[in-house]
Amino acid sequence: MKRVVVGVVGVLALASTGSSAQTKAVPVTVVSHVDIKPDAYLPQAVETAEKLLQAETVATHKDAGLVAYGVYQEVGSSNHFTIVETWNDRTAYERHVGSPHTVSFREKVQPLLGGPFDTRLHTPLQ
Repeated sequence: MKRVVVGVVGVLALASTGSSAQTKAVPVTVVSHVDIKPDAYLPQAVETAEKLLQAETVATHKDAGLVAYGVYQEVGSSNHFTIVETWNDRTAYERHVGSPHTVSFREKVQPLLGGPFDTRLHTPLQ
């Protein structure tokens, strides 16, 4: 079984107060592109992926530290999806990635993928 490994880039900002430095959590926005095999190659792949993405969205909305989460379907290419999510900090995002519902989602969607997840972490421009 082929597995997708998602790399996570750590993001911490150091704020200096006097002579001591304190660690300040920085919000993390994650953009993931999920390309599903077209139905011509794998019948019902897009419909199945939509259902998996909807279930993952419902489960994710219960995760601690979530600020916003949305799944978007590309206009003109119904087998291309983009997930945009914002978390209070990197720790909250890492908990989400390791949660049973996210691990299960990725395992179930894996056979439907036309390419690997393209996941990129972003922080606000300071």
